[in-house]
Amino acid sequence: MKRIQPRWQLSALSCALLTFMSPTWAADSVTNTTTADSAPEQTAPVQTLATLKFEATPTTAKDPDISAVAKTIVTREEMLQFGDQSVNDALRRAAGFQMPTPGQGPRGGGGASGMRFRGGGAPIFLINGEAVQGGPRGGMSVVDSITPDMIERIEITKQPSVAQASVASSAVINIILKQPLDNARISGTVRAGYGLAKSDQREEERKNISVQADGRDNAWLYSLSANQMWNDTTSITQTQNSTETREQKRVTERKSQMVSPRVEYELDDQQKLVAELFYRNNESDGIRGDQVQNDKNDSIRLNTRYERKDKGNSDKIRLSVEQQNETESTQSAQSPLFNTYTDETVNEYGVSYDGVRKFNETHQVKFGADARANELDSNVSQSLDEQLYALYAEGSWKFTDRQTVTLGARQEWIERSGLVDYSDSHLSPVLAHRFDLDDHWSLQTNMSQAFRSPKADRLLPTVSVSTDSDAGSLNNPDRGGNPNLRPEKITAFESTLGYNTPSGGINITAFQREIDDYIEKVIRQEGTHFVERPQNQNNATTYGVELAGRYALKQTENGHSFMLNGQLSTVRAKVEDENHQERLVSDVAPYTASAGLSYNYQPWRISSSVNLNYVPEFTRALDNQPYDRTSNERVNMDISITKRFNDGWATTLNARNIFSTDYKERLTNQSDGSLYESRVNQAIPSVLISLEKKF
Repeated sequence: MKRIQPRWQLSALSCALLTFMSPTWAADSVTNTTTADSAPEQTAPVQTLATLKFEATPTTAKDPDISAVAKTIVTREEMLQFGDQSVNDALRRAAGFQMPTPGQGPRGGGGASGMRFRGGGAPIFLINGEAVQGGPRGGMSVVDSITPDMIERIEITKQPSVAQASVASSAVINIILKQPLDNARISGTVRAGYGLAKSDQREEERKNISVQADGRDNAWLYSLSANQMWNDTTSITQTQNSTETREQKRVTERKSQMVSPRVEYELDDQQKLVAELFYRNNESDGIRGDQVQNDKNDSIRLNTRYERKDKGNSDKIRLSVEQQNETESTQSAQSPLFNTYTDETVNEYGVSYDGVRKFNETHQVKFGADARANELDSNVSQSLDEQLYALYAEGSWKFTDRQTVTLGARQEWIERSGLVDYSDSHLSPVLAHRFDLDDHWSLQTNMSQAFRSPKADRLLPTVSVSTDSDAGSLNNPDRGGNPNLRPEKITAFESTLGYNTPSGGINITAFQREIDDYIEKVIRQEGTHFVERPQNQNNATTYGVELAGRYALKQTENGHSFMLNGQLSTVRAKVEDENHQERLVSDVAPYTASAGLSYNYQPWRISSSVNLNYVPEFTRALDNQPYDRTSNERVNMDISITKRFNDGWATTLNARNIFSTDYKERLTNQSDGSLYESRVNQAIPSVLISLEKKF
């Protein structure tokens, strides 16, 4: 491939934003006034009275962050109050996220990797500020194994921020792991669950067990989280074309383990050292007819960091190393030509620095640097080496009591060699403004320009063979990468008008993104099979409006408390190809709606939640194909009820996919509307009962 020399990407927007930059302020975006990540102000340590020091901490006000970039916080107390069982449960109450439904659709996932943000791509997940990796080809994320017992809070940044490499691409979800809640040497929770769902020929059996333990001994803090999950599913897929209808049974056995020990050492009131290890292993064995598919993914990641916090000032130095290995095997006696075996290994090394300086109540600077190296080895393609370097600076200036402006820029360099050989550099500026009209009304506006380089797994040409009897068809294509992908160039504008009170509020967000070299999943015929690969389109425009409301009743004298939330997100995504022909993106619904009700009655120690999701039917043309694809209207409901007893015992009932509709896709000829082919994935309602004990 032709080598592109590094260059500075300066546009009219870049110049305009940088014109406003002052040497007095520039840095990263984090949270609102009540959710700053700066440490609580602490009194001078008294070594012989450590307990008094610890107990005083929660009563000390946190130093506020004055950034104009909004951040939503889901607290540990909220997750426990309403019986959340996973990260996805907590995110249901945060507007903008389209939650996945397990088992629906050949291209959709049931975990965090299947989540979408405002109709776009999956959000970026971080754990304690470190990026979370999936498998080389999108394997299960460690996020899917994290339980609320492990979490202190979840920070959600929906607007672009130069502190994360995503900038204008999607939301950023930072999961902060919990620290010991008291001075006990050891405390924690053990939870076990069992679930069974059966309907006609469909069946699903789920089992899990998890342990979360932590403690404190003077300056040492330590924790251990571990869980094991088993999920065995028998599902039915129905396929139809103009001549026949077939039903195909698929049996899938999945198991997953994760172990995460963590240790901290407090050097003094302001400094500490942290080391955390994540090990996970996922295996999936699927059988349908004569086809057997085995997938394995295991990874081990070590994060270490030094932290110094002094009121509004902080420094963090991070070192990380990770190794992942993923294998995928597909065997078929009837179609030996499509037997495949893939073995891929990723090694990643990273070092980064993040700093915050708060000069006074109106000026704040954040800055940092990041360097990462990736090595991806594959048995079916050339190796791919990648080096990423970044510098960022962002500053906030509160120039009146009610107005704050934040301006930042991120400069990135990327070098790739082996399978893909090129180097490039990009400058991404961000400008944000917040205007508090009064104590309740606010207006937040964000403009940004960003470049999103394709991930390494999207560059590999390796083809993953689909399952089911219609594998390799337009409705269920095989999947592969594209080594010729170019980076996307994104110019984004977003504005939110909000009315918020301590009890809740309503927010209206309008957004628009212009994307050059837009990357879309495109299906093309290769030999006798259809294969879906990412491909650059000339240009794309996405825009929409999101309406989100939330109301919470704090606990009354009688012990009642509840939270009601709902959202309606519209999005229109248009693509312009090389021939300047416009069409709507094939897999983005025109709107999604969701609503949730969470209720807690303290005298009975019962917490419950009901969540409802809706996606309308929509029809889109396939790129470069003479067919229209129609996805059916889908409804999904989840219910959770938790009852707590004495001595730390509790039980939870989770009902998933209640009243769910099957996932249906139908391809029709554009010429006369006649059926070309269709497929139906049947939904499986399930019930899971969990028992937990705190110690």
